[in-house]
Amino acid sequence: MNQTKLLSSNPDRLDHLFTSVQFSEVLSPVVQPQAIIDEEQIDHLLIQIGCHSNRPVSLRKLHTLMSSFLLQAQRLANRVQRKGGQMVIGWPHDEAYWRTRSNVGYPIVKKLRQALLDNGWITHHKQPTKNLYHGEGNCNGYLIAGFVPELADGIAFQSSELTYATKSSAKEAKGKKVTNEALDKRTIALWELWKSEPLTLGDLKMWRATRSFSNKELTRGGRFFGPWTSMNKERERLKCTIGGSTVAEVDVSGMYPTLLCAITGHVPFKIRFKDPYFIEGIEREEVKTVLTSAIGGGTANQRTLTDLMRKSGLTQERLTEIRRVILPKFECLGSLKKGVLDSETLAYHETEILMRVVERLTRPIFILHDCLICKADEALEVGKEVQKEFVQYCIEMDWRPISPAFTIERDGKDKLQVSGERSPFYKQQDAK
Repeated sequence: MNQTKLLSSNPDRLDHLFTSVQFSEVLSPVVQPQAIIDEEQIDHLLIQIGCHSNRPVSLRKLHTLMSSFLLQAQRLANRVQRKGGQMVIGWPHDEAYWRTRSNVGYPIVKKLRQALLDNGWITHHKQPTKNLYHGEGNCNGYLIAGFVPELADGIAFQSSELTYATKSSAKEAKGKKVTNEALDKRTIALWELWKSEPLTLGDLKMWRATRSFSNKELTRGGRFFGPWTSMNKERERLKCTIGGSTVAEVDVSGMYPTLLCAITGHVPFKIRFKDPYFIEGIEREEVKTVLTSAIGGGTANQRTLTDLMRKSGLTQERLTEIRRVILPKFECLGSLKKGVLDSETLAYHETEILMRVVERLTRPIFILHDCLICKADEALEVGKEVQKEFVQYCIEMDWRPISPAFTIERDGKDKLQVSGERSPFYKQQDAK
């Protein structure tokens, strides 16, 4: 539910010496009981495993951690039912991980983990694997007992009040609570707006998400991570409601390449376009994979397969063929530079644009990376507002203005595509 680089071990995969597979769920303190009756049910479970506390502050922390554990256990159970496998949850043995995310605190984490182990709710299953390249990796895997997920039945959860507004993965901020008065004020204002009409899925009400940055200056990254950001779109997010109304997802098509084109001034799109990833003769997913990998790596010089490319099924031969077409078309890739102009740079601008849309409209519209979740009957209007804000932001930053393409997705409905647009004036400049 939160962005994390903590890694699992996977002895069956020996093809990558520098990376390991991430857990599908890593325990993160993001929800708490919704009402008194729900608190009482959590109290009963804590008493059952001998982990209850008479201290109000400690009990509040235990409520959040136990609630989050049960909610994620349910998600794992659903995943196993669909795809098979085992209910293994990542549980970080790292004080810094817990201190940067919420006010729960590491002593409470260790206390609950030991109680769950002693009572057979979990068993240690996987040792952590160190990422040799980044020097990271301290996430142990715990197998959740089959009876655990059903213990959450009938308990309503909501966003935890213990989560922080801002966190940073920068080494300088390791283990420290990150605060920034201006940033926190904006995030908390969004929380209050979202709380007025929470994003709701069954008995779960969500309105809090933490902004996660990758540098100490808080100018790189900055995407929101919360309960809804890790949900499956078709099975969960599109089933949500806002104020009792069905939702839609307004998704900017190719946000990163569109931003990169605007920043560099190299814009290969037609005057009106629907898909920034369209190149005749090449599958869309192939184009997207190669572009995403280049932007993520901060370089256009990826001549060998990356993990992302391998997972997509690209071969070395096919990569070479695609690069011959993509590099001349997307001149903007030549401006990429790791740590200066890459995916973390673009994530900051992406989030800033979408935050401005929500702040200006003052409606409960939830941010999901390059997408906004809103009431379905407002989706087209929201998409048009994103286009306006994107153009205005480009002008403010002295970039080439582009009105991005976007899609609208609703549960049980066909996807709606809305064209983006670039000025003919800028097309003429590019041709010079």
